[in-house]
Amino acid sequence: MSDTTSTHDDPWAGVHLKLSFASFHFTRMSDVLQPPKLDGHMVAIQSSGALIGGNWHEAFYAHLDAFLSTTRSTPELIRCCFGVDPGSKMIRDWFNAREPDEQKRRRDFGDRFKADYDAFRALPLGTARHISEHRTGVPPVTVTVTGRFGVTYRGSPTEMIPMSEAREMPPEFGWMQRHTSIQPMWTDFGIEGKPLFEACREYLQSAQDLVVRARALAQEVHGDCKLTPPPGNM
Repeated sequence: MSDTTSTHDDPWAGVHLKLSFASFHFTRMSDVLQPPKLDGHMVAIQSSGALIGGNWHEAFYAHLDAFLSTTRSTPELIRCCFGVDPGSKMIRDWFNAREPDEQKRRRDFGDRFKADYDAFRALPLGTARHISEHRTGVPPVTVTVTGRFGVTYRGSPTEMIPMSEAREMPPEFGWMQRHTSIQPMWTDFGIEGKPLFEACREYLQSAQDLVVRARALAQEVHGDCKLTPPPGNM
């Protein structure tokens, strides 16, 4: 395995790529909740009693799960690229093969980055990511929607709310019954007592702020000195 092999010349490229992925998934979480735009054909279908929209559940929670994972990876990538990652034997062996000066600088960066690293890991959505990936497989998110007829529906990643509802009608008027899609808004989601989208926005901002501080620290510690990229092959 060659130490000179790298998928990019800029050691920050991978970090910023992950942040762009996180931003993408955050935006898509909102996008999948938007009702479809109705053209003439769609209006005709809807007037016949067919449901339009409502199929948001799987895409929404898939993007949320990806958002939590990609955002949480930010401090791990920074630590591995610029400091010391004590995780796998392969990385430890790679680190031990570095020149003494680079090892010293990496240890210095790691020591000074630790407070920021620990603080980011302790953020609530970091815990939600850990729960989703290492405990239950499900982030502790809830959705609460009140339908057109006053009925409140509550759901979660594993408990779908109904896709539609209809007003109770006497049997003799059943032919008049029309189902209406139940489409939540971004304000209907929460995580441990806090609005979900607000928490996600703050989490993404925290990751972006972390990168700004880490870049300044990396410049201070490493400057223009040699910095070997972590191994990119198995």
